[in-house]
Amino acid sequence: MRDALKALGLGLQKTKGVRANSRVWSAKPAETSSIPPQRRDAPLPTTAASDQRIPFIPVRAASPARQQSKGTQRVGAPTRGVERQTIVSPAKIVPTRPSGSDLSTAQPKPTTRIVRVGEFHPHALFVDDRADSRGLPLLMNEGIGRQLTAEPDNETDLVLGVDFGTSSTKVLIRDAFAAAGVFPVQFDSRRIGIESYLLPSRVFRTGEAYSLHDGTHQITDLKLRLLACKAKSPVTEFNDCCAFLALVIRRARGWLFTKYGDLYARHALNWRMNLGLPARSYRDEAMVRIFRRLAWAAANLAADAQAETITKEAADRYRIRSLSIETDPNQETCEFAWSAVDAVPEVSAQLQGFMSSARWDWQSRSVMMLVDVGAGTVDSALFHVRVPEAGDGVLTFYASRVEPNGVMNLHRDRVGWLQQLLPRETEHDAARDYLAAIAKPTDRLRPIPGSVLDYLPGYEVESDGPDVDAHFSMGRYRAQVAGCIRDAKVGKGVPPSQLQRIPLLLCGGGSRMRFYGGIGDAINSTPGWLVSVETMRLPVPPDLVDLGWHPDDFDRLSVAYGLSLAGHGETSLGTIVRDTEVPDIPSQLSAARDRNYVSKDQM
Repeated sequence: MRDALKALGLGLQKTKGVRANSRVWSAKPAETSSIPPQRRDAPLPTTAASDQRIPFIPVRAASPARQQSKGTQRVGAPTRGVERQTIVSPAKIVPTRPSGSDLSTAQPKPTTRIVRVGEFHPHALFVDDRADSRGLPLLMNEGIGRQLTAEPDNETDLVLGVDFGTSSTKVLIRDAFAAAGVFPVQFDSRRIGIESYLLPSRVFRTGEAYSLHDGTHQITDLKLRLLACKAKSPVTEFNDCCAFLALVIRRARGWLFTKYGDLYARHALNWRMNLGLPARSYRDEAMVRIFRRLAWAAANLAADAQAETITKEAADRYRIRSLSIETDPNQETCEFAWSAVDAVPEVSAQLQGFMSSARWDWQSRSVMMLVDVGAGTVDSALFHVRVPEAGDGVLTFYASRVEPNGVMNLHRDRVGWLQQLLPRETEHDAARDYLAAIAKPTDRLRPIPGSVLDYLPGYEVESDGPDVDAHFSMGRYRAQVAGCIRDAKVGKGVPPSQLQRIPLLLCGGGSRMRFYGGIGDAINSTPGWLVSVETMRLPVPPDLVDLGWHPDDFDRLSVAYGLSLAGHGETSLGTIVRDTEVPDIPSQLSAARDRNYVSKDQM
């Protein structure tokens, strides 16, 4: 059995009195551009040219300072003086013995058991937040009208950058002609710090009417349901997203007019909008069209004075109109023309924002990597930047992967793992109901606990095998990042000489967790890989209006900031070359294609 487990990369040596599977991450992400010190943590799972994964290296045992009883992993804080109740349940995620194994030499299958050590109570991070039920503050302007005056003295262009996230939505409004005119939209001034700029990605409906505040029906997973829809032209999923984004646009415009009304009271305002979409969806031309139609429909619905209350019928009307205007953009007059909206890959927007604000030597350090840890997905990309002296820059993706390895998917796997272990006796009903209640929501602004071991105060988990965190980290998150690097090395032929001391832009709300934040150390400690990175945070752009949040939190707004960068004509962010457009090693380049992307020989 031990040999079989080793072949699967899950072999562990049982150590007396020491946890077999320690926490996966044990270091905070680096905050400087220096190379992180080499660590002895488990390196990334590497892949060979044949794309067959090398078995995982076992996770290091915990330090003596964190040793507990034999094989015990804590889930919440125990309570003294309470009799321990032990319930044994096999861990379903542990692989079984391969067929044909010698029964006389097979090792017993690792087991995981849950132990009751005290009175259960919900974890503080999962206690209902009263701020979620109090609605949003009233604004003096409803944001339906696009102008503040019918007799302007001046004119300016305002660009809405809308980061439509899985858990929260962020909006920035850029004045194209102001030196310091990039305004992060504050949705709820009663919240503290960066959270006041994050709007939960959910919408309420009562009967036919939608609202951001309350309603008889709460609709969540807006973006995920649209992306997962198999229909060629989604209806319900499109309409729900359209209504939500229209309300968001009204809220953003109403906030600007309320707070900066005097500044724009005599201006003619020309509006445009850029909506973000996942980088991998940018490969799918049909999905790009859906998101651009969504941007157009939501922007025009928001500006429709006849639709003071946004309803299902109004959203559906603009959905149908978006189908016709896509084929013939000049057939009707709208508040937002088809050319005034765009759908842009979120990673590209972040990088364009970095390119426009960072002082960087693009000639000598033109290859970079980005890992954006969101609620639903992790975006990883390895790319090349060419910034000519004149004209638009060229952003060439050598590899990009978007996979459902974000914080809320880690959370759901954790909850499912604990639900499997929790027995069915009625004395555990409170814990079972609690796990069921916290399993699904994705529209939360608060973080999750750092480890699965912290989820159930009053219980402990005993295991002599890897837990769900170890499986998720090595089998999904680290494997994704390793695969992205492999795609560039093996698929596109990026030489090892260009993969040393690569700046790694680590961003997104989940990057603050130790679980995700140690990815730079994992890359640097992978032996024989000839890849090293320098972990860094995104710098705060100088043109961003400072409204009181900490500079380290800028990465939460970095997608919206990049989306607010308006370009020229039909393309909003200059030249973006997708990795699917970059030939693999055997391909020969035509003269026309050579002008549109940067090859490894040009680096």
